[in-house]
Amino acid sequence: MQSITRIAPHRTALTVALVIASLTLIAAILMLLAFGLAPGPAGRAGMPMPMGFPVGMAVLMPLFQFVIGYLVTALLAWVYNGVARLTGGITVELTER
Repeated sequence: MQSITRIAPHRTALTVALVIASLTLIAAILMLLAFGLAPGPAGRAGMPMPMGFPVGMAVLMPLFQFVIGYLVTALLAWVYNGVARLTGGITVELTER
């Protein structure tokens, strides 16, 4: 048995934040495609939807998710490290293949 007694806040937060931002970028691209294919507002049938807001959100969403994901993960790692000092951390069993 082995225990996780410390989680490196910066490295863990950076990794998680990049994963979250990458997934958000994929979602933003899909959102842009959906907005691009959506019909225009009522009264403008056949006209494409203005792309200013969706493009802005597609750029800002991954950045926002990166910052929030980083901060939350760093906080969670910091709290875990404090709790692990008291409890000994999460026990895991590793096997070699």
